[in-house]
Amino acid sequence: MKQLIEVNIGKENYLNLKEWNKKWEIIKTIKPVYIGKNGITQNKEEGDKKTPLGLYKIGPAFGTKELNINYPYLTITKNSYFVDDINSAFYNNWVELGDIPIHGYSYVTNNDKITWNSAEHLADYPISYELGLIIEYNIKNTVKGKGSAIFCHIKNKDYTEGCIAINKNDMEYIINWLDKDKNPHILIQTKRDFK
Repeated sequence: MKQLIEVNIGKENYLNLKEWNKKWEIIKTIKPVYIGKNGITQNKEEGDKKTPLGLYKIGPAFGTKELNINYPYLTITKNSYFVDDINSAFYNNWVELGDIPIHGYSYVTNNDKITWNSAEHLADYPISYELGLIIEYNIKNTVKGKGSAIFCHIKNKDYTEGCIAINKNDMEYIINWLDKDKNPHILIQTKRDFK
């Protein structure tokens, strides 16, 4: 891990973009940062509207437009869903109806029809999901009911359903800064001391 998005939650929420070069160096500080409507938690549950604390790998970027960036990127189509149905075999997966290119992510898959009762139809969120990142929360060894579809995305209102949200220009900066070879992660933590 040589890139880190460090999200600090406290009186004022902000994040630091850090790179490892014999020590952690702050490349940029971004604020404001918006979190779940019901705050933060170390024990996330599906639908609790809370942002999960912890250290997670960053998955591919995604968005509503075709982009040519130097980072794995998924283009949202009218057939893109992120499944939050705890009874579905596709729980906490990006599912594309029909064929999709192979991206090398176990949770990005395709199916020929809808086989779930609940999912985010990603195209229904053109502002928030114009540009975003998948946070690999509850991805490996997925536990049903512990939360799904945790992203870092563009701010649409002053809170999220459990994601991290920032302004569009900051999201664009992060997408262009990320380097898959540097194994980027995101650390969501509380911070009590502000200068």
